[in-house]
Amino acid sequence: MAEPYVGEGRRNGGHRSRDGRLDIGRATRVGGVRDGRLYCTRGRTVGVWTPSEGYARLGRLPTPGDGIANVRFRLRNGALAKRFLRPVVGSWTTTNLWPLRDALLATVGRRVFRSADHGRSWEPVHRLPSSSGPMGVLPTSVCLHDGAVYLAEYTLGDDPARVLRSEDDGRSWETYVETTAVRHFHGVFHDPYSGDLWATSGDTDDESAVGRLADGRFLRVGDGSQRWRAVGLSFTPSSVLWGMDCSYAADIELLRLCRDDAAVPATVGRTDASAYYAATLPVNGEVWVAVATAAEVGTDSTAPAGRGNRSGDVARVLAASSASAYEEWYELAAFRRRRPLGSITPGVPTASAYVFLAADEEMGLFVNPFNTRTDHGAVIRVPPEQLSRIADEAPAAYPSRCD
Repeated sequence: MAEPYVGEGRRNGGHRSRDGRLDIGRATRVGGVRDGRLYCTRGRTVGVWTPSEGYARLGRLPTPGDGIANVRFRLRNGALAKRFLRPVVGSWTTTNLWPLRDALLATVGRRVFRSADHGRSWEPVHRLPSSSGPMGVLPTSVCLHDGAVYLAEYTLGDDPARVLRSEDDGRSWETYVETTAVRHFHGVFHDPYSGDLWATSGDTDDESAVGRLADGRFLRVGDGSQRWRAVGLSFTPSSVLWGMDCSYAADIELLRLCRDDAAVPATVGRTDASAYYAATLPVNGEVWVAVATAAEVGTDSTAPAGRGNRSGDVARVLAASSASAYEEWYELAAFRRRRPLGSITPGVPTASAYVFLAADEEMGLFVNPFNTRTDHGAVIRVPPEQLSRIADEAPAAYPSRCD
């Protein structure tokens, strides 16, 4: 039987398994899963993986223009610049990819591209604000909802926070929500059980919120503290789950918001670093939720005075199921952050380590560490049957310590 744990081991004496690593190539970023196909990128190259046919290259994302604009784009997002700087600052990604109904949507830096021919050719459809981060938006920033596509911009300056909507499968965009009450939106999410459209925002206590989007407004379910600062959300028939996105908190909580009590989230677990991405997977009548933490570097510009980064050097993937009401968390993977030359030189910025996630009911959970000492850019598949055996084979690495 293949071991259900991957990466550098789990707590209480873990071990490593090479099983489940897909033959896709180096520095791969998972995008999304649709119709039994896992879409991914390697730099600006777009590809797809299926269990029956393996990996196939689809096409390449273009540069947006000519002259100086092209040069600047290549310096920010090109393979040559990243290869040159990797030993000093580590690896970083500037590309996202999402499968839509009849098209693919991608961002490269601050440009949004769309493909109507399965990734072979691409056209620019939107320019993100100049204050957007290096990745443009977060991987959680696009979702399909009631026939429309929603995109949450990720601004870091004085621009208002906006969620855009497209009624034509990503060809054109209009502003759906605009507000200055939050710094930016972390993500937008379709709730398959209630049919609602949800969003998460940050970053100060007053700006941190989990809520619904309706009639062009952001309706906060809860806010006012770092407990409500979330990136990814997971939906189950009875609740919404997330982990705190706060590198300076002494205690990072994993939270469950029951639909019948939509104002007070319960603490169902704790971990040692900011939680970013989440995935949901039904297995044998139970619903599993996976949460990925990040090994962040630098300081949070919105942190209170004297509150430094506590995230450490390990990015983890934790999972829990409805069988324990999400109060017993198992560590599926742990990856140490790559420590480039810049990490020993004061004043040189270096990259954080993340684990990107994707899930499919038939294929299972896909784990994708990035900027890690081992398995950087690998895509590791955890089949559904392995998840279903975890609770029988090992004690919970992170049992609930709820208040």
